[in-house]
Amino acid sequence: MKTKEEIGEKIESLNDKIAGLKAEEESLSNELKVILAGSELQSIMLTSTLVSSEKQVEDLLEKFEQRAEELTEKYEEASAKANDELKNQIHAMIWTNDIRLDTIKWVLDKEDEEI
Repeated sequence: MKTKEEIGEKIESLNDKIAGLKAEEESLSNELKVILAGSELQSIMLTSTLVSSEKQVEDLLEKFEQRAEELTEKYEEASAKANDELKNQIHAMIWTNDIRLDTIKWVLDKEDEEI
């Protein structure tokens, strides 16, 4: 598991990026708005891990992995019904859940990728 110092450094880096994006918020492209939202979610997730035990973080990982499976099933059902509106909603939930998963995996050193 990453140390509190490593997590703190990542939070500080994300918060710097968030502040920079927010300074330009009125002129941000949709892509940069998505990056801003993702960065804010990562910062929140990382902050919550600072007060959690490794077991609690592992439990969160399991919870979000299960959620990923449920969302995939719902997306497949919406696709089969050709329900584009529902597919878009579920896609947003999948995106959010993926950010949570990647962040938790980084904290637990379960992924070699940077977040």
